[in-house]
Amino acid sequence: MKRIITFLLIIVMFLSFNINMLNVKAEGEENETSETGENDDSSDESGDEGESGSSGSGDSTSLESDATLINITINGENIVCEKFVCEKIITDNEVTKATIKYELKNPKAKIEEGKESPQVLELKEGEDNELKVKVTSEDKTKTNTYTFKITKKVMSTDSTLKKLIVNGTEISLNENETKYKTTVSFNTKKVEIEAVPTSDKATVVDFKNNKASFDFFENSKEFKIKVKSEAGDMVTYTVTVTKRSEADITLKSITIKNHEIDFDSEVTDYEIKVLKNVDKLDITAKATDSKATVKITNPKLTVGENEVKIEVSNDGNKSEYIIKVIKLNEDDKTLANLKSLEIDNYELNFKPDKYEYTLKIENENYLAIKAIAKLTEADVEITGNLDLEDGSIIKIKVTYDDEFYNVYKINIEKSGSSLVSRNKISKKAIVAGIIFNIFCGITIGIVQFITKKKREKKALDIEKIKDEEVIDII
Repeated sequence: MKRIITFLLIIVMFLSFNINMLNVKAEGEENETSETGENDDSSDESGDEGESGSSGSGDSTSLESDATLINITINGENIVCEKFVCEKIITDNEVTKATIKYELKNPKAKIEEGKESPQVLELKEGEDNELKVKVTSEDKTKTNTYTFKITKKVMSTDSTLKKLIVNGTEISLNENETKYKTTVSFNTKKVEIEAVPTSDKATVVDFKNNKASFDFFENSKEFKIKVKSEAGDMVTYTVTVTKRSEADITLKSITIKNHEIDFDSEVTDYEIKVLKNVDKLDITAKATDSKATVKITNPKLTVGENEVKIEVSNDGNKSEYIIKVIKLNEDDKTLANLKSLEIDNYELNFKPDKYEYTLKIENENYLAIKAIAKLTEADVEITGNLDLEDGSIIKIKVTYDDEFYNVYKINIEKSGSSLVSRNKISKKAIVAGIIFNIFCGITIGIVQFITKKKREKKALDIEKIKDEEVIDII
């Protein structure tokens, strides 16, 4: 038992000795540290660009050599400085002051130039407002100068329009008025709006180059035009567009001197040909509606294709008729002349450029006329050559290319002669001859029929007599 107690006492004494040794060692290390007073980490914790390095003094810490600012704000907005230049542009026209706040990273550093935070800077419009703050580290080995540049930019607040155009019609704008009305033609399907701001720094929202296009199938519709100023102020204009009732924009007639056209008010395209000596069309156009206006664009004609335009306007609606004029490389109207004109049994003394003749005839009902055109492409039409009487007029119309025509006239003087030739029999004589021939034919047929019947009866009587004689003999 005594042995056990003795063993335990030895163990306790051993442990107590070791603990005391450890405490002595720890105290010795602590004393060594306090005597030297050094920090191996001599680097600058700020890391800001442009700061000078440590002076190499072995008795200063990294904090003591720091000359930087942190938590920099201007009017409550965090600012990131580059190369110790801190810039801000203020675009709010209501702001007249800038409040600058900052903190020293090392509270022991000193501000050599400037004031302690916060600082208030009065702003001048359109200029750079500057403030400098010079910071020197505690150990005076580093100096940083911060430059605060604050620009007060005056922004335009003008959000008005100086011009508003709807489908080509400019609306008269009034100051402080934002609601307008306008009308467009009945058949309008698109509304084109051009809105030009008064200030070139303002913009029209959702418009490209101040222009926009909208579908318009309703009879009336409101369009919103939002104008935003440079400073952000917004004004909304409202324009109400209404379709007018349908207006008649057709032509009632088109008349062209020396030319015929098959006019139809619904047909807007025509084509005619003119001779080389025609320099301009003598044209007249009348609108169906007396309220409509007609404008004729009638240029001087040149050889080849030309275009004459007739514009009809009525209550904002417009239509256009176009006449394509082909000017031929020909000198006169002889294109539609006859080359020869002959009449059986008569001498006319024809000349191609003579268009009217007088002819004395016998009792003919019609004439055998042979008319040949100068050009094979031309058409020849003869009228008035039936039932000829004294004073009758035979017309021979020569038409070339449906455009050019000449009319030859033959004035008939009829004599009282009763001579009738085979080819000069009147219609009445022909009808009387036909009736006479029919009557003669019927008469001859009746006579032949009666004669035949008599012969048949006579033959029957002879046969009957023969039969009776035979019976008597028997």
